[in-house]
Amino acid sequence: MLSESVASIFTPYLTLNLSAFDNLKLVVAVLTDKGEECHALEAEVLFDGKQQSAYLVRWNKYFIYCGRTNSYGNQIDEVVDLDAIIAESIQVLQPPVLSMQQVEFMCMENAHFDHC
Repeated sequence: MLSESVASIFTPYLTLNLSAFDNLKLVVAVLTDKGEECHALEAEVLFDGKQQSAYLVRWNKYFIYCGRTNSYGNQIDEVVDLDAIIAESIQVLQPPVLSMQQVEFMCMENAHFDHC
């Protein structure tokens, strides 16, 4: 369940099924476009007792889950249980910051391939 702040910004993108790295670029681009500071991260996260490497974006007090690093179909989510993130595994990433036009193209390409 997304918090109201996260949902209000990302609702238009919640139906997409992008790769985790594309989700990461999308989240960073949308927040940057809104003048918000955020940090792209890679970290080990516990899900159902299993540790997995995932892409996250830290924005204010929120950790936005972009997907497992080796996964190609992910939806944007939120890590509510911050204890699930293994703090010592966090690495800060510097993904390219896309313009909103580039984000639109990326989303259009995704929609196109989903329907082929």
